Amino acid sequence: MTTAQRFSSSIDLLCEAVDRQVTLDIEYPILYNKVIKHYEEKGVNFYGDVDDDYDILLTKLEQDLYYVN
Repeated sequence: MTTAQRFSSSIDLLCEAVDRQVTLDIEYPILYNKVIKHYEEKGVNFYGDVDDDYDILLTKLEQDLYYVN
């Protein structure tokens, strides 16, 4: 299941996060945790640094939402 499929009901929020209009971890922590878990299950490594992890997350979201094969 792709990221867009899994989070289809929240796709607008995720796009806003990629565009830096919302901050997922502060404004939508439940969605943030679900997206983090999704990427961890796909093998993405997060390092425990809040800022670095958030940048990794947004990079992955951007790739999955805007540059789909």
